[in-house]
Amino acid sequence: MPENPEPVTLLLSIIAAFIAGFAKTGISGVGILAVPLMASVFPGKASTGVLLPMLVMADLMAITVYRRRADWKILMRVFPFAAAGIIIGTFFMMKINNATLKPIIGVMVLLVLLLNIIIKIFRLEFNFHNIIFSGLIGILAGFTTMTANAAGPLMAIYFLSLGYSKDTFVRTQAWYFFVMNLFKIPFSAGLGLISISSLLFNLSLLPVIAAGFFFGYKFIKILPQNIFSVIIIALSFIAALRLIIF
Repeated sequence: MPENPEPVTLLLSIIAAFIAGFAKTGISGVGILAVPLMASVFPGKASTGVLLPMLVMADLMAITVYRRRADWKILMRVFPFAAAGIIIGTFFMMKINNATLKPIIGVMVLLVLLLNIIIKIFRLEFNFHNIIFSGLIGILAGFTTMTANAAGPLMAIYFLSLGYSKDTFVRTQAWYFFVMNLFKIPFSAGLGLISISSLLFNLSLLPVIAAGFFFGYKFIKILPQNIFSVIIIALSFIAALRLIIF
């Protein structure tokens, strides 16, 4: 982690930190934009380690506000499978280099975006109450979150498929990502992706993360959701495409 980041690196990190906080207010799909932003200014593996502590800080804010009435029955069902996916993702990260991981992150982001678009266009519905489907989605989400911090839209689809109210959705999602992101920290540290210098950099961005969370919590209801979603998808698509091409 450089002691004096380049202006572009600092700017994109600030934007990613704001998005990390904003996304934890329950706006599904927003957080995906932070992934290609960080991967565009840091090496592929390092980008996941720099982003993870930002997400944990945002998660802490989320569970402070949304600490009650999460669906723990579903969470306890999916946690073991997600943990298995994280372990698989860790072994994958051990075998791959930065040059290869960047386009893979880009492809993962594009696939998740494509899945979201297909589901919205065709109004597809899934029944993930079955333990087999819960297991598959858990493993896939665990692998995706470990290798790219990009499981947000996938888990949003899963939780929405369970018929949650908006309140239960936000609360359950908050606890899921808090527990899973904490679980990822020792694995990321073991891979050398988190260091004292990177943590200090993360702490310097805490006010930005808090500002993003505050903005999302206070003002998200007045934003046109459809227009906002289109903007996020478009920006994420461009950023992911950049990772693949360049």
